[in-house]
Amino acid sequence: MIVIMAMAFRLAVALALAVAGSVAAAHPPPQSSTPDKRPITLPALIALVPIPLAPSDTTADAAALCEDRPGGLAWLDRMHTRLYKTVCLAAAKFDGFFGNARFDDEYQATHGSLALGGLWDQRDGFAPSVRFRADIRLPQLSDRMHVFVGRLDPAEYVTEQRDDFDTLPRLFGRPSDDTLLLGIGYSQPARPGGRFDFGVGAALGWPLDPYVKTTYRLSVPFHKRNALRLSEAIFWQDSFRLGDTLRIDLERLLGENLLARWTGSGTFAQTTEGVRWFSSVTLYQNLKRRRAIGYQLGISGETNHEVPIADYGLRVIYRRSVLREWLFLELRSSITWPRATLLERRESNLGAGLAFEVTFGERKK
Repeated sequence: MIVIMAMAFRLAVALALAVAGSVAAAHPPPQSSTPDKRPITLPALIALVPIPLAPSDTTADAAALCEDRPGGLAWLDRMHTRLYKTVCLAAAKFDGFFGNARFDDEYQATHGSLALGGLWDQRDGFAPSVRFRADIRLPQLSDRMHVFVGRLDPAEYVTEQRDDFDTLPRLFGRPSDDTLLLGIGYSQPARPGGRFDFGVGAALGWPLDPYVKTTYRLSVPFHKRNALRLSEAIFWQDSFRLGDTLRIDLERLLGENLLARWTGSGTFAQTTEGVRWFSSVTLYQNLKRRRAIGYQLGISGETNHEVPIADYGLRVIYRRSVLREWLFLELRSSITWPRATLLERRESNLGAGLAFEVTFGERKK
């Protein structure tokens, strides 16, 4: 935090000096033989401090770079373009601190989404949801560095025990409240087999909840229509302490428009009651014309909890683009049998959800 404040201070001073220099060049002071007897002021003292960081003017070039794909003039198109430009320009300006700004297609890897919606179920009632995430690439700092900012479940993001459908909060498991996350990460170059990712950041609540994590991912295709995906995340977070998550995904292509996936995941940390786990079987169906549906059976729990099986059930997720290719409607329906304590009876719990999601940018191929 101190380093960031120092950089911000130096940047502000440098900008002030640049403005002062341009003003002085445009309006040179009149020549006078009379010595300057004005008192020394704080700005004069600041001007004597050496500034090793010389920020470059990136605004004009970045604006041209961050133009979104051609679209219409409707308010929906203008809103989408403004959302993408905001994140893309932030990447370009931040990246300029580390050298001469390099405006090329690597910045187009900036991508993210904004989702507005809500979930309802018989047990907990209605809960609105606002989720945002942006992955901002910084090629000037490093080709593999990126900044992540988002509002989501920190337990999912840090422990890597994520749901495949993250537009809305997860259904199976013990979710925590969404909060704002900010971090910086490094990804190994894409290559056959496995790769490492590393990240550090914090959940921006009070007090701050910092985290550090490293993840190894391995993908192994076999027998033409199958794939095995393994991932292991070792993490430390102030609220979770030290922990480890192992996840296995086994996928099979059943046809041109059908994919089946089995997922098993377990997390052990200093604050969990044994191993926090979940397992699911999902069938994805492509309905063509940018429509798809997912059918999922899931179960979750914690091995040493008083109720080892926290929840199980079925849910159906329908998703399609509406009006624009980057605007999606997601509908959910579910029936689950949750139980949090021994005093609670396990009863059927009907649920429904609706969300609109705007996606922007594009992932690097």
